[in-house]
Amino acid sequence: MRNNASHSLLSFVSRLPAKRDMTRKISWKLALILALFPASAFAQVPSPTGSGPFISASLGYSYLSLPVPSATRIDMNGLDASATANFRSRFGIKVDVNYARQANVFSTGHHSDLLTYMLGPSFYPVSNERWAVNVQALVGGSRANGVIPNGTGGFDTAFTDGVAWEIGGGIERSIFSSLAIRTEADYLRTSFIDANAVVRGQNDFRITGSLVFRWHWHSQGRRAPKHF
Repeated sequence: MRNNASHSLLSFVSRLPAKRDMTRKISWKLALILALFPASAFAQVPSPTGSGPFISASLGYSYLSLPVPSATRIDMNGLDASATANFRSRFGIKVDVNYARQANVFSTGHHSDLLTYMLGPSFYPVSNERWAVNVQALVGGSRANGVIPNGTGGFDTAFTDGVAWEIGGGIERSIFSSLAIRTEADYLRTSFIDANAVVRGQNDFRITGSLVFRWHWHSQGRRAPKHF
């Protein structure tokens, strides 16, 4: 019995170094994982040094349904140009310039046109590698020039400068990392003069289809293709 007890005790003591070595290996592995995890997590956070906004610029065709005071609505066609700086993943600032025109309004031989220039925030509730959905609220100015009924069966031409604002949104489909197609629909509020020379508000509706060019601007001046 003593021999067996002594043999068991010696076996237990001989296994202690092996268990200690295993414990040390596990401890080192655990410490290494704990040390690497925060480092890898920190590496995934964009560094503020050298970073900059995502920039996009668009150019496209615009259709505008415009009411004429004391008359019906007219259809206008034109161009739209915009630039957006997205300082965060879902928020940006947009600048938009739009010009729409129709020739020979009411068969008078005169044209009507509308120029708008606006600025405001843009929000992206959906944004991924292929699709982006945005809503926007812009405010600025407008210049309206066109034909209005004069109340005596004829028409006069008028010119008006005023405040303009719009609320709307769009859907953007990526073709490449730096190129996309965007479709937007907006409610546009402008103003024009009626037959009594009174400035009145206009409820306009606009649809725009455009090509979008995107890149990432770094503080050092380097540019890289934008990824949603």
